[in-house]
Amino acid sequence: MKKILVMVAAAMITATSIFAQDEQPRHEIGVSYGAGISLIGDGIGNGLTDGIFDAMNGRKWENSRELGTVAVEYFCHLNNPRLAVGGVVTYARMGEDVIYEGEKEGERTRNYMSVMPAMKYYWVNKKHFGFYSKAAAGFMYAYAKSDNIRKGTTDKESRFNFMFQASLVGLEGGSTHIRGFFEAGVGEQGIILAGARYRF
Repeated sequence: MKKILVMVAAAMITATSIFAQDEQPRHEIGVSYGAGISLIGDGIGNGLTDGIFDAMNGRKWENSRELGTVAVEYFCHLNNPRLAVGGVVTYARMGEDVIYEGEKEGERTRNYMSVMPAMKYYWVNKKHFGFYSKAAAGFMYAYAKSDNIRKGTTDKESRFNFMFQASLVGLEGGSTHIRGFFEAGVGEQGIILAGARYRF
């Protein structure tokens, strides 16, 4: 009887080991870098209003300093091999000098932080390659600070906004555990973004 129990236990352990080897990792953590819509919107807005400010009172914005959107994401792959759910956290920053009558009057910085629940749908999900679409929606915290050197004053402003990410095309490739990825779409994570993810 003991021999039979030992043989059954050994068979179960062997079978579990085989299935575990064939099963894809269900969790993943990724990091990406892209150009999100908040910074693109700032760039377009500065281009339009710079001419208006310059014409009205001699002020303009120069020496733009941008940190594109850095994002960290987590996804859990469900029993359905085509579907994964999780979330995305993003951070972006933009700074610039305010110039008045040819001299630096001050500085302005803007920070954007977003938290968005997300899901991915895989059109193709192979062992070393994936083709997917991704959607995320949540909220953004925007914080702006303006320092006026001449007046010695500081103005601060903050607000919460709705934010999203819709990556229509997502491509990933690599090993079972480490993959590089590229996405194209629209949203705060990036119009175009690239990164790497670890699956476990």
